[in-house]
Amino acid sequence: MSKKKKKKKKKMTSPFRQPSTTRSGGITTYYRKGKECQCASKRPAGSTEARDRRHANRSARQQLLTNVFKFVDRLVKTLLRKLAEANSWVPFAKDTSMSAPNLCHKVNASACGEHGVENFRAFMFSVGWLAVPLYTRVCRDGWTFTLEWRRHGILDEARDGDTLIMGYFYDCLPDAPRVLYLPAVTRGDGTATFTLPDPAGPGGEPLSPETVVHIYPYFKCPDVEEYTRSIYLRVAPGAEEVLG
Repeated sequence: MSKKKKKKKKKMTSPFRQPSTTRSGGITTYYRKGKECQCASKRPAGSTEARDRRHANRSARQQLLTNVFKFVDRLVKTLLRKLAEANSWVPFAKDTSMSAPNLCHKVNASACGEHGVENFRAFMFSVGWLAVPLYTRVCRDGWTFTLEWRRHGILDEARDGDTLIMGYFYDCLPDAPRVLYLPAVTRGDGTATFTLPDPAGPGGEPLSPETVVHIYPYFKCPDVEEYTRSIYLRVAPGAEEVLG
């Protein structure tokens, strides 16, 4: 005789959602078969509140990181648009598995907060393999700057015909990178005098001549897509500094 298969009883699910377990003041409240039950919590009193505080702190940090990421993303788009004529990130990224915007984002993210660049020294306008000249002197008179340098590096990586590009931030505008192209100035000149063309805020209001300016000079080969990395210099009003 064949044995009859027992039919499995279907589990009945309540259409009503059971209230969740809560803990407060060392008492755990839970529900069993629809009835409210209580017992002494195994966790110490206040542990739920502490956990909630930790969760809030994590949430605040996550929000900060999200805000920083969004700011750097906007900053990179602005920077690469302004660097259209001398964008070192494109050829440099070809030797990596990253796109130019992603590479620029990765390099500069740690220098930024959620509202602007916070570590100007760590920020980079340019990356590259050409030899960086040895900058020897920087002077400032109002919005006019003089920068001097001397040759440094082997000949193939330090060509006299390389042209100068100047990236810069006004200290009070850490979210607004600017670029000044100086095609008439070459590495072989050893000196450059230039005037910043736009000392104004986003609304066109003139900036104070006492504003500190953060400059980032770098050189570009005019014949091929080769660059030096940018070097950071902080220039205060009336500066006349002999560099290393």
